[in-house]
Amino acid sequence: MAVFKHCMSLSLAFLAVAATVLLLAGNAAATSVDLCKKIHSNSTQELCKSVIKGTTDPRKATELAIKALIVEIGHVKEANVCNEVMDEAIDNLNGALKFLKSNDNGSLNDYLAEVVADFGDCDDASEESGGKTSPLAKTTETAKKMASNCLALASQIH
Repeated sequence: MAVFKHCMSLSLAFLAVAATVLLLAGNAAATSVDLCKKIHSNSTQELCKSVIKGTTDPRKATELAIKALIVEIGHVKEANVCNEVMDEAIDNLNGALKFLKSNDNGSLNDYLAEVVADFGDCDDASEESGGKTSPLAKTTETAKKMASNCLALASQIH
């Protein structure tokens, strides 16, 4: 059952990446507002703008978003829930930064999608162990939005 849920999380993450890529493809000459404008939720757009700080280069914006998410995950870990999974998320983000620097956009997107799946894995594990909603559900909402923003920004790199 856990393997099925992990596969489901990966499938959902892949669909999120694919949808983001389709929505944002072809927008190479974007402004900082445009980089965040394609993100559907207004609160997530505002979060994106606060993280990329006026950057107009999608590569630099993605780097800023990944680094900010690493910091945010540190705050999530302070809640002492799913620390191992959050460590894995940080490892995946550091890997994403390496692929960003080496211009390997496919691997960059794969690693960012895995971060999104890490949050789902943590929620699933909490539900399986006690049958209730993860205590991380509220705590990680900002981090989840930031992970989605990383994917959206990375998809604008050409």
